[in-house]
Parts: sequence; C-alpha cells; structure tokens
Amino acid sequence: NTTPTAVADAGDATEKGGVANGSGGVVASGNVLTNDTDPDAGDTKTVTAIKFGATSGTLGSALAGTYGSLVLNASGAYSYAVNETNAAVQALRLSTNTLSEVFSYTMRDTAGATATANLTVTIHGANDAPVLAVQTTTQNATVGSAFSFVVPTTTFTDVDSGETLAYAATAADGTALPAWLSFNATTRTFSGTPTAGGTYGVKVTATDLGGLAANETFNIAVSVPGNTTPTAVADAGDATEKGGVANGSGGAVASGNVLTNDTDPDSGDTKTVTAVVFGATSGTLGSALAGTYGSLVLNASGAYSYAVNETNAAVQALRLSTNTLSEVFSYTMRDTAGATATANLTVTIHGANDAP
Repeated sequence: NTTPTAVADAGDATEKGGVANGSGGVVASGNVLTNDTDPDAGDTKTVTAIKFGATSGTLGSALAGTYGSLVLNASGAYSYAVNETNAAVQALRLSTNTLSEVFSYTMRDTAGATATANLTVTIHGANDAPVLAVQTTTQNATVGSAFSFVVPTTTFTDVDSGETLAYAATAADGTALPAWLSFNATTRTFSGTPTAGGTYGVKVTATDLGGLAANETFNIAVSVPGNTTPTAVADAGDATEKGGVANGSGGAVASGNVLTNDTDPDSGDTKTVTAVVFGATSGTLGSALAGTYGSLVLNASGAYSYAVNETNAAVQALRLSTNTLSEVFSYTMRDTAGATATANLTVTIHGANDAP
C-alpha cells in the first residue's frame, strides 16, 4: 500500500455587517479530501481526526477556533461559522481586512495509511453600522445669551477598526434647524443665541465611511431671563403581577402623575413633560416605552400608566407581594418659559401567587 498525500486546504468566510449584524455573512465550506491523493487503485479516503492547536475535536461536531467554529465530517465535508461576538472579527471593516486560523486534519486510506494537512480559514470583514452609545440629555439655554454645545465623541460608537464618522444635524422632525441655531459638523458643535423661549428638538446623525448611519434626538430647552427653573421630584409607582390559574386573577397597573409633586415658584407657570427615557432608549410621549419587566406610557400632562409584562420569567417567579422587582425611567419636564428639570420614576413590581 502506498501512503496517501494530504494537501493543504483553504476556505473563506465573511462576518456579518450592517445594523446589529443584520446583513450578509458567509460560511466557509468545502471538502478537505477533494485535493488529497492516493495512487493505489480503489482506495477510499476518510477523515479520522481534527485538531485546533492542542485541542482535538469530534468529527461531525463543532470545534471552536479563535474566531469561529469548524464542523468537519468523516467524508471530508466541512463548514466554518464565524463567531459574530468576537471583538477582533467585528473590528474588520472591509473585505480586504482579514483574520485567519488553522485547523489540522488527519485522513487515512482503505489500508489504514494516514496523512495530515492543514485547513486555513480566512475571515473577511464587512462594514458594521455605528450605534448610539450615550443618549444626550436635554441641554439648557437662555434667550439673549450665547449657547454652545459639543456632541461628545462617545455619543456614537462603531466596532469597525479605523472607522471615521461624519456628523450632520437637523430639527428632530428632519427639517432645518431654527434660524438662531447652527451646527459645525467638523467640531460637532451647536451654537447660536436663542431669540424665543421654548423646547427645540434636534436630531444628530453619524454616518460611517460605508454610508451606514445612526442617530439620536434630544431637546434644547430655552428659558426666558428672570424665570426660575422648576424642580422635578422623584416619583414612585407600584404594580402587581397577575396570579391564580394562568394569570387569571388580580394584577394592578401602576399609575399616577409625575408632575404632581414637581414645583415651580414662578406664578402662572405651567408644567409639561417633554421627554421620557429608559436607559439609553428615548420613548415617545403617549406611546408605550418598554422597560425590563413591563412598559410605561407617559403623557405630556404627566399622567402615566405602567403595565407589567406577564410573560417575563422573572416577574412570574415573584410569589408574594413582598417579593419585588423594580426599574427606573427618567423624564424631563419644562415650564412655560422653557426651563427644564429631570427626575426619575421608579416602578416596583410586586409578586402574586401563581397556581401550579
């Protein structure tokens, strides 16, 4: 019997890109035995072993490498899937940006003679969209006084190495900024002198070199000189999960008004909610904003209601009223002259006994 010859193989995979790895991606696949040779007539070739470094794998099962995992079958057929959570993989911006790793395999012929060769997998990059990392809070300005605000470089991030972001700004609804306000895209700076009080919504868009973008909206609250800034006071609400058979009984929605305990010393001033946020996620007044354990609807009037997510496992695990979970939303309110204040609304979810 003549010993067979195992010939080195190469495969190419591509990471996913776009928004939240939502597009593209290619698995490397092929057959390592195709280019292996055996001069003995009638001999068959079979893969008998697979290794990554010092780690031996099992044929037909995934063997983890540094940047992904390989499944190699005894027939020689293989597939390599990229690990999309690997930071080095995500940092690849272009198809020409690559990483590679090497697996070794052993094959044998019918008579039992063996040979070993390498399979080198090259991972190619793909453009990932930037993301909003830190939501900008409401910025305060005063009529007749110069205003300036620099959007921090940490507001948006992009996992791709060597990425450059270009910035642009409009009003929150996509129209032009108010006449008194300008935006320098190079320095990311808003500047101008307000001419009238009120709340101005602005939208900042960050676009990467590949044309993918992320954006945020925030408010510039312009107050009138002589106006006293209102005080927003923290609020608390209590909700109860449903219990009984198949969540068929009980349950209480948390409700109230976040403006009731807020104060403003200026006579005649009214108070209005202008924004609501959960973590880094901005909500829309009058619409449900999802938290971890339920969703909050907060209106401009300050009235709110919080409904428990009865499908949440952590909520359902609460057995007694004294067993609780809590989550925090923040809201911004303003007075008639445009001055703003921010406070938190903490909702506590109480348990209820569920039937077996």
